[in-house]
Amino acid sequence: MAERRIAAALLVACALACAQAFAQVVPPDATQAAPAGVPWSALTPRQQQLLAPVQDQWQDLAPMQQQRLSRKAERWQMLPIEQQERASQRLARFAAMTPEQRALARQRFHAFQQLPPDQKQRIREAFRRYHALSPDEKRILRERFEHDEPPPNP
Repeated sequence: MAERRIAAALLVACALACAQAFAQVVPPDATQAAPAGVPWSALTPRQQQLLAPVQDQWQDLAPMQQQRLSRKAERWQMLPIEQQERASQRLARFAAMTPEQRALARQRFHAFQQLPPDQKQRIREAFRRYHALSPDEKRILRERFEHDEPPPNP
């Protein structure tokens, strides 16, 4: 019984010594080191071209945003040209939004991601149908929506 107590005390002492040694070697913030930013000059010319809509804001972006965008630009380079252009256009629209509009867009994106797959598919199909409409049909539909008139059932 006494041997067990001594062994337990030694284990606790060893654990405390290790914890103190670790605390002296590793600064408190080292476990949560901030990611390094990506300088604009470190981007490839093609990445700079794809990310051009945010060039003026680049130095103001958080390092994690810079890293995420540079990784996305790397992946975009593997896409066909028309998809690369579409991604760049979407980035330009997003960059042109006010901070409030961007926050709302992020909120809607996260809400969409939480939907069940069947609801996501219905929404995607509704968008496809909307984009297939003529400009006049889109205008009429927007006007109905603005006046809270339900659209006619097909």
